[in-house]
Parts: sequence; C-alpha cells; structure tokens
Amino acid sequence: MKKYGYTVIETNAKENKGIELVQNKIKNNINAFSGNSGVGKSTLINSIFKNQLAQEGEISQKNKRGKNTTTSIKLYQLDDNTYIADTPGFSTFDISEIESEELCNYFKEFKQYIEECEFIGCTHIKEQNCGIKSAVAKKEINEERYNRFCKIYNELKEKEMRKW
Repeated sequence: MKKYGYTVIETNAKENKGIELVQNKIKNNINAFSGNSGVGKSTLINSIFKNQLAQEGEISQKNKRGKNTTTSIKLYQLDDNTYIADTPGFSTFDISEIESEELCNYFKEFKQYIEECEFIGCTHIKEQNCGIKSAVAKKEINEERYNRFCKIYNELKEKEMRKW
C-alpha cells in the first residue's frame, strides 16, 4: 500500500518475520502500538526487545477474540531515542466525530479522483458519474479499500440519521 502513502510491514512475531524492518521504521521516534484485543501488539513488542516485557494474552476459546491483557499504557525504551507505547486493545472502533460527507478526505488515494465526480457533494456511493467509482473500476483504487469506505460511510450516515 505504499502507493497510498502508508507503509505496511508484514510481521510474524512468533517467527521473527519483519521485526528488523519494524525496528528500523520506529527508530528515533515515540511509537504507539494500538489495535484490537488479541492482534499481537504485546507479542510484537516482546519480539522487538527479544525479551518477555509485555504480558501476552490468549485468544478466547468461546468467541475466538482477544482478551484485554494490557490494561494500561506502558512505555518501553528501546534505545536512547526510541520508545514504544503498548496500549490496551479495543473491541470496537468508533469514528463518529467524522461527518459522512467528509469521510472521503480520510482516504488519501481518493483525493485525485474527487475532481472527476460529476456532482459537487458526490457521496461516491450511488452516483453514476463518480471519479472514485470509476477509479475502482479501472483498478486505480483498491476495491477492498473502497468497500471499507462504503461500509464506514453507511455506518456514519446511519448514526447521523438517528440523531435527527
């Protein structure tokens, strides 16, 4: 996804895959590891430090989801200028402070195609002559990313409608 302005590093902490790349990327920064419960934030930190610093949790056998093992933010120092904050996991992620019509501005790869939309205020969901939908059809925008945009847009729109 580098072409969208994000660096993605595929890791597997248990197999030490991608750990050196992560170490290089986080060097000389204060970094926060956040995400859903049970995705491996603490396991990744332990792999980076080559030590059992952060408590690793288990996956619930009942619902197959991570359990909240980290209950407070802990700051670990890797070297003089490199720190990692291990944060508690979350089970839901809410971005209700974003208005549905502004959501497209949070998808960097959409920006250049918005001008190609026929209508000002295009939702990029149901309009026919939409620059973003056209870019998806031409595979210039990843279809999975677009589908995530549509899902989030619809969730935001639904919350906005409930407010009225």
